Amino acid sequence: MPELHPGDAGALLFDWDGTLVDSQRANYVALAGALAEEGVQLDQEWFDARTGLSSAEMVRLLVRECGLTLRRPVEEIVADRDERFLRTAHEIRVHPEIEAVVSSFHGRLPMAVASGGARRVIEITLRHLPIRHRFGAVVTRDDVERGKPAPDIFLRAAKLIGVPPNSCTVYEDSDEGIAAAQAAGMAIIDVRPLTRRPSATSA
Repeated sequence: MPELHPGDAGALLFDWDGTLVDSQRANYVALAGALAEEGVQLDQEWFDARTGLSSAEMVRLLVRECGLTLRRPVEEIVADRDERFLRTAHEIRVHPEIEAVVSSFHGRLPMAVASGGARRVIEITLRHLPIRHRFGAVVTRDDVERGKPAPDIFLRAAKLIGVPPNSCTVYEDSDEGIAAAQAAGMAIIDVRPLTRRPSATSA
């Protein structure tokens, strides 16, 4: 697919949620369920506009914007969210357009997952997917000091696969992720025109 071809990239870095996998609805349902225990209703449009943030960062932002008082610490709410998500992890599927890119360049270019998600959630979900053995590294929000839109996740991924940042191409689906890739000095392919088409299930 020409829109997704990385050109002369030296390595490919893939965001996870919404880019590699069609997890938007499952992520929303999991966080909404965890917040409902706090008496908080999560607006899906608000959530969809901030998918580049980690769950913890999203909850903290919601607290600041709405002046909320939570009964549980943010870490407990996120743990609740993760457990809710993992109950459906076996149902998560790879976006076919992105899977085609991964399959095409597997063995030809170094590739890594570079996600603002939690390592445990990503690793468990990966076990159910055909792409699980195709990445030289998996970098998550747990591995760095700052999440997206800071460049830390992408820079660490590039270091782990031994490729200079300016030789990496990033596949992303969020404004925060794109800002992070730009800050890292990497080329970017915004997958949203493909993964969020009316025919896609992640709308």
